[in-house]
Amino acid sequence: MRKKIKGDSRTPIRGKGWKRSPTIATDKYDTISKAILDSLTTTPIKFSELVKLVGPRVKGFDGSVPWYTIGCLRELETQGRVTRHRKPVLYSKP
Repeated sequence: MRKKIKGDSRTPIRGKGWKRSPTIATDKYDTISKAILDSLTTTPIKFSELVKLVGPRVKGFDGSVPWYTIGCLRELETQGRVTRHRKPVLYSKP
């Protein structure tokens, strides 16, 4: 389970091997991470394809969908809810 800080308004984004944990607004994290998990299947897809699937699910989102998607992917990967395949980099559900 992710740890919320600063009065539940920010969520830390942890990446494998990162020393610092940047934070993003919890409501934006929740919106994007739900869209990511709804979009992914067990079949690996490219990041650009994932962004195209996430975009329509978050109509009217205030922010850069690709930027928030990569941040949320890192946290979901750390939690074990998303699998990142290497060479080429692809994403799927475990």
